[in-house]
Amino acid sequence: MNLRRTCALGAVGLLTAGLLGACGFNYATDRINSITAAANYRDGTVDVLNAAIVSKAPNSGTFVAGLANSDQTKTVTLTGISGDGTAVGDVTTSSIPIDPNGYVNLATPGQGIAVTGTFAPGQYVSLTLTFDDGESATLNVPVFLDDGQGQWAGLDQSTPSSSASGPSGTVTDNTSPSASPTASPTASAS
Repeated sequence: MNLRRTCALGAVGLLTAGLLGACGFNYATDRINSITAAANYRDGTVDVLNAAIVSKAPNSGTFVAGLANSDQTKTVTLTGISGDGTAVGDVTTSSIPIDPNGYVNLATPGQGIAVTGTFAPGQYVSLTLTFDDGESATLNVPVFLDDGQGQWAGLDQSTPSSSASGPSGTVTDNTSPSASPTASPTASAS
């Protein structure tokens, strides 16, 4: 009788171990979970994270994103950004190096890339980022309103233009401070 009970308990133990052993795969916490309204691209050497255009006014804004280089030994450089020819035209920006296993945050105030074209908050713009290693990332980037509140506050460093730029829009690099400060007029007492 003891032998039967031992064999039954052993069989139940093996069955339970087999069932519980299968529970250790594909945990939700092991999968990438990006809760954001912005765009992400994770298929290349450089991950483009939380990409958005932040805009105070129609037709101009600032491209912001996080750029994470997954290469452990090689610096990869962002060499250009181009639009789809409708909202933002084909344009380039000065190069932005991303160190091996490094991260560049363009969403720091003053670090984004100014963009002009024919777009407004609430729309999506197709942008392609090109890198010096031959890879590119194409994303449908949302345009968010910089109304001075929330997570996008203060990120639009662009200067709104008085007219729409059309397909020949431009992108300028705001990642370096200007070389000379601008003089401001002073009021004189009469």
